Amino acid sequence: MSKQAFIEMLVLDGCFIVELFRKDAGVVQKGENDPIFSTSCMLQFLYHDLILLENQIPWFVLELLFSLARDSFETKSLLQLALVFFDNIFSSEKSPIHLSLFANQEIQHILDLIRSSLVLPLGEQQDQEESSASWRSIASATSIKESGISFRKVRSPSILDVKFRRGALEMPSIFIQETIEPAFRNLISYEQCYPNCPPRVTSYAILLDNLINNEEDVEELGKSGILINWLNPHDTTPFFKMLYHDTFVKEFYYRKLCWEVNEYQQKLWPKWRAFYTHNFFAKPWAIVSQIAAAILLVLAILLVLTFLQTIYSMK
Repeated sequence: MSKQAFIEMLVLDGCFIVELFRKDAGVVQKGENDPIFSTSCMLQFLYHDLILLENQIPWFVLELLFSLARDSFETKSLLQLALVFFDNIFSSEKSPIHLSLFANQEIQHILDLIRSSLVLPLGEQQDQEESSASWRSIASATSIKESGISFRKVRSPSILDVKFRRGALEMPSIFIQETIEPAFRNLISYEQCYPNCPPRVTSYAILLDNLINNEEDVEELGKSGILINWLNPHDTTPFFKMLYHDTFVKEFYYRKLCWEVNEYQQKLWPKWRAFYTHNFFAKPWAIVSQIAAAILLVLAILLVLTFLQTIYSMK
């Protein structure tokens, strides 16, 4: 490809992306027969193409084209329009991201922007000494539940914001649908090939792979609202198993969380409580039977005490 042809390609593709973002946000009116917004699933195909690592256009090119195309009354920046366009790619139940987080961020391209929208809300939660240390994986979701650990859905600007607090693994909800696979794969590829790029998304993929070993784990995370699965249940487990295939992680950013979960699993009381709750309080009739058994036990003790007191008084 000649230099001139390459420049023409950048300009043409860049103009398309800028107008796509403006129309999606309602800045530019959509035509009744718009080939993009009036065609089913067309946006899904565009999501896929726009996040491919090999399709990335430098952000400064998009910014330049946007500055030439925008009208004087437009108040939203290209950054805002892009975030709106990709807002629901991972979850529809997240709190809004603060634009101030991007103030000193040098965006490389669209894929870098998507990654930054996931990573920046986390802040500097992990120091280098902890992240580079050895780590142990955690058990699957069903095994964790049996050990007395619960799953709690939380709202957060980022799906990566996973915490372990007071015996509960807190996770934002995540969509499992067609567009999320290329999103994860390209974000992980970007972290693998870009210099000095912390593997935050790759670490999250490893964590999900630990939690999901079979369909029962998918169902367990679905009960708590963490996993919103739009795929065939049979396809979900292999999806996570192959998500970070052939990748290298120097720093695992959930090392401390895994350590806390593993330590909590060693405690006996949460296991007993979980076992008793699951086996004796899962159904109403079981609760009634337990109350009746407790009453009978108390009555039996009172009867024995009364009998012993009667014998003692006869002496």
